[in-house]
Amino acid sequence: MKKKIVVENTLTPYIEHLRSLGYDVYTLYKNSNLENITSDEYKAIVVSGLDVLSTSGATHNKPPAPIIEVKGRTPEEIHSIIENKHI
Repeated sequence: MKKKIVVENTLTPYIEHLRSLGYDVYTLYKNSNLENITSDEYKAIVVSGLDVLSTSGATHNKPPAPIIEVKGRTPEEIHSIIENKHI
């Protein structure tokens, strides 16, 4: 079974890296579909910055998956964080 993850659509290197590792990557378009992520089937939500969430008009009380910010991190580092958060 593939691992599902949500990644902001502008983070192409992260999307490609995670797909190459077997992840089923769903894209987040300007966080407008953040409220559609309602189940815990996703391992993480990867965004460019947490500030993007607050300025995009996205409404979310408690996302069902951890939100990981990529600022200053490589795709490999993000993968490591995802794997260490959820085993």
